[in-house]
Amino acid sequence: MANGCIYVITHKPVELSLPYQYKKLFVGAEKLTVKEKENLKGYVFDDLGKNISKKNGNYCELTGLYWIWKNEKEDIVGITHYRRFFGRPRKLLSLEEAEAILEQSDIIVARRQWVEKNVKVHFEGFHRKEDLELLRKAILKKYPEYIKSFDCAMSKCFLFSFNMMVCRKDIFDKYCMWLFDILETCEHQIDITNYDLYQKRIFGFLSERLLMVYLLHHNMKVAERKVWETELDRSTKWASDKWKIITLVKNFFGNRGIKTMRYKK
Repeated sequence: MANGCIYVITHKPVELSLPYQYKKLFVGAEKLTVKEKENLKGYVFDDLGKNISKKNGNYCELTGLYWIWKNEKEDIVGITHYRRFFGRPRKLLSLEEAEAILEQSDIIVARRQWVEKNVKVHFEGFHRKEDLELLRKAILKKYPEYIKSFDCAMSKCFLFSFNMMVCRKDIFDKYCMWLFDILETCEHQIDITNYDLYQKRIFGFLSERLLMVYLLHHNMKVAERKVWETELDRSTKWASDKWKIITLVKNFFGNRGIKTMRYKK
C-alpha cells in the first residue's frame, strides 16, 4: 500500500472516531494559545513550517491545503472536513479504497452539485460578480492557456464543491502551485475591506470554481464520490436536487458539445 494520509480540516475539536489513516489538521491555528494546542492531542496545526495560517479568515480550508503542499511528503493525500467526509456513516473512504480508485482515475472529488443556470450565474447570485471577473483577468494574465477551460467551467450547470479531493501528491502539488499563484494575484486586486465575515472568505469560494477549471484543462480522469455531511442542511440538499432536474432540462442543448471529465460514480 502507498504511503498516504487523508486530512480532516477543522477549526474546532472533532469528536468523530476516524480510521487510522486519517489525520486532524487544525486551521487558523496561529490564533490558538499554547495551552489550547496542548489540549488538542493528536492534531497537527497549520501554523507550523511554511504556512499561511493567518489568512484563514479569507482562505478557509485552503490554509490547510497550503500547509500540506509545503510540509508533507506522502504519496497520496486527501482533503475532507470536520463535517464532510467521503463515504457514509461508519464507513468512511479508506486509504486502501482510495488507492484502488486512483489506479483507474487521477483524482477523487465530491459528487457534483447542480446549480441554477450555470456556475457563473450561481456565483454571482451569492457573491460579487466583479470578483469573478477579476479572477478571469488573473488567469488571462498568468495562465492564458487556461482561459478556454475557465469559460467552459463557468458555463457548466454543476461544480465539485468543498475543495475536497484525494489524489497523488505530485498532482496535488502541481494543482496547489497553480491555485495559490492565481489567488495571490487576486488578493492584490480584490478589496475586501467592507466585506462581511462570510464574504471575506472569498478566496475559498473562488477556489471551489477553480478546481473544475484545472480538471478540465488537464482532461483528468475524475472519480466522484458521495459526501456524508454530519451537519446536513436539508434546505441545501433540496435545492441541489431541485436544480438537478430543472437545470438538466434547461441546459441540455447549451451543454451539448462541451467536453466533460470522465468519472466513476
